[in-house]
Amino acid sequence: MTNAPTEPMAPSPPGERGEQGVTWRLKALNNSGFRSLLLLLAGVPIAAVYLWEALIQPLAFGAYLGDFQESYLRAARRLAENSDPYDLCRTMGCLEPTGPQYVMPPPLAWLLQPLISVDSHVITVGAILVLNAALFFFIFCALRALKVDGWQLTVLLLLVAISFEPVIGNIDEGQVNLVLLALSGVWLWGWVGGRWWGGIAMGAAVALKVIQGPVGLLILWARRWTMLAAAIVAGLGLWLIAAPQYLFEYLFNVLPPVSQGTGLYENHSPGGTITRLFAPNTFFGVAGGSPPAARVITVIIAVIALAITFLVLHSPATSQFGRGLEAAAVVAVTPIVTSYSWGTHLVLLLLPILVLVAWGVRRRDWAVLALVAAGYFLLGVGHNRMQTLLVSGYSDIVVLRLLAELGVLGVLAIWIASLLAVRRERSIAVGESISTH
Repeated sequence: MTNAPTEPMAPSPPGERGEQGVTWRLKALNNSGFRSLLLLLAGVPIAAVYLWEALIQPLAFGAYLGDFQESYLRAARRLAENSDPYDLCRTMGCLEPTGPQYVMPPPLAWLLQPLISVDSHVITVGAILVLNAALFFFIFCALRALKVDGWQLTVLLLLVAISFEPVIGNIDEGQVNLVLLALSGVWLWGWVGGRWWGGIAMGAAVALKVIQGPVGLLILWARRWTMLAAAIVAGLGLWLIAAPQYLFEYLFNVLPPVSQGTGLYENHSPGGTITRLFAPNTFFGVAGGSPPAARVITVIIAVIALAITFLVLHSPATSQFGRGLEAAAVVAVTPIVTSYSWGTHLVLLLLPILVLVAWGVRRRDWAVLALVAAGYFLLGVGHNRMQTLLVSGYSDIVVLRLLAELGVLGVLAIWIASLLAVRRERSIAVGESISTH
């Protein structure tokens, strides 16, 4: 009986082969049987936990999808009644992207109008199945975009995706972020393959929730004009079709206050850290919004992060590996650029995580894999631990404040890993070009 084929391993970056060979080389991982055993030992409990938390428990015992039912469906009912879906923003304020107030563009509420008279149990079952399907559709698109054929790498990426802590959070709340992730998978497939139709998916994603808007900068920077046109047509088309009478209110009365940022512990962007320093009372939501000075610093950080990212990218990649890493870098910088990055929003980081894991395994780049693993666990285990302490009534504010910043460190680790991978892939490409001449 022969071993199944494994993913090809490319040589290490020039200048690092000796160091990796002495320090980082894990000989046991070269054995296909050992890798299979590791996947089996890790995969069985991970799959069991996911099936229980994401499917069996909510479907068999019922679930209350807070954001879906309190915010999305409420806004859909308001639209069906020819009423303003943003009424709570006028009465309660929209300083934070959470709670019953609807703070997203009109299309999502508009699309959900057919569900307002459907039985709540049926809606719950349907929403859970759709969110699970969206996650696995994203994984399928990512595997196709990254040309993953070996079963071991396929299983590894699958386990990484289903064990990422924000996934379950999105299913528990019924949030739309997993649908955005699926659309991001379509865009990644089109981006890596040089196909214009990826722009349709990204345009639709931004029309539903503008949090992915910075990805448009990559499309513009790479001069992918047909993809950019497709994104603009899809996004603007959806905005103009879906309750356009409320678009002006969203753009000028809802989006600006939400974009000011917040220091609430759930905000894992650098803007959240800055706001917590300037206004400590925002940590538990005692005070809302963000002071002007904190907003200015947040903008400066965003500009610097974007400048560094595109400076490292330097010029559009020509290889599929390179384009995949480009996409990873820009998606990874998005939580740093935006003024707020909720824990559930960070499920969108699965795109750079899967790209970097696939690249790191193929290149045997342990530094990149270590950074990704650090970010993965800080966003997952670190955030989960803080929530557990909050629920248990833990009151040491210093410890809680430190734990809250673990998410920011996780975001930074994944961003740095993507930039490091881009630089090393460029070095490999240059070395291979020289060796062929």
